[in-house]
Amino acid sequence: MALKGSIKEFALTEIFQLIFHQNKEGILTLTRENTKVSVLFNAGKIIRAYEGDYDEVFGKSLLKAEIITDDQLGIVRYRLQNQRTSMEALFAELNILSESELLRLSRLFTEETLYRLFHWENGDYEFQQKTITFNSNLVSPLETQFLLMEAVRQIDEWPALLKKIPSREMIFERTLELEDLDRSSDKTELCDEKDPFGSIDELDEENAEEKEQAWLLEQLNGLQTVQQIIDRAQMGAFAVHQGIVNLLKEKKIQELKGAEAWVGSNAQVPAKRSVLKGVTAGVIIFMTLFIFIVFYPAMQRTALMTMRPAQEFKGLTLKNERYFIRFALDLYYLKHNRYPDTLQVLIDDGYLGSKSGVGSHIKNWSYRVTPDGEAKYLLRFTDPN
Repeated sequence: MALKGSIKEFALTEIFQLIFHQNKEGILTLTRENTKVSVLFNAGKIIRAYEGDYDEVFGKSLLKAEIITDDQLGIVRYRLQNQRTSMEALFAELNILSESELLRLSRLFTEETLYRLFHWENGDYEFQQKTITFNSNLVSPLETQFLLMEAVRQIDEWPALLKKIPSREMIFERTLELEDLDRSSDKTELCDEKDPFGSIDELDEENAEEKEQAWLLEQLNGLQTVQQIIDRAQMGAFAVHQGIVNLLKEKKIQELKGAEAWVGSNAQVPAKRSVLKGVTAGVIIFMTLFIFIVFYPAMQRTALMTMRPAQEFKGLTLKNERYFIRFALDLYYLKHNRYPDTLQVLIDDGYLGSKSGVGSHIKNWSYRVTPDGEAKYLLRFTDPN
């Protein structure tokens, strides 16, 4: 029996149930416009689901969640070019992630892909029977029936959650400091910052929810959008929405509105630190300008032009030009043990600028080496007017 057609004619739940009951093995491909999702089955159970290239999408999701670094992902990508293996296997082989972490993350990645899939209202599907192999140490097959029931539950509850959080660009902040919230609640202690979900499987369901809520409270600091929190949460979009709505009901958080929401989707640093950086940058700029004005002759001449009479400024300018020409002559002498024949030589050899500064006014100066050898010279200014 060929499995191919439109989702409108044959619902996704029916397709999954058929594959499950018949213990099918192969790949179910679902397409909608430019989106292509692959779901791998073995004996009717779901092995993995992904959109596009699995390794690439999985790696980027770990990067967004700050589980791995750019360098680590780059190393694994390079190794993938020369080895016929999976990205998960390389993460384990290089000791970047443990097998237990990879089992959990792979499962979460597949579940999230499938839950998004069940929101599709149109598209095409095709199932091809094919042998599917996998590493049981890194991939845990999902019970198709359980996943379908959870998908249906989420679909029923999503509308109510979206009424409270209509956009993933929304930003929320705590109504009190973490310490005050902790004292006013009998919840468990905040989770470990380094491994917020590493031991969730060891907790009962109630404690796991408390741990997730504690982690969410730490993230809801008025600086991150809902989508950024989802990327980092490692517990799925539905759980994040549900947790935020519960915190809103308990009045522990509130939406950040108006001008305060300027932090936007790219803000990652506390406001106080941003202000401090701004002040520091301002001081550095001021000091840099001050040094240039005081010590750099061109800047000095510009400043003096606005502060002193034109005649006095002209005199200072001539002194500066004379100083630089004499300095260049002495420098030339030290290098060649003689003075140049003309001032133009200084420009040609790079001792003076040719387009700006003293070099552009060199024609206003007369110069000659004295007859009593090459140890002295005469330098005079010729007024062009």
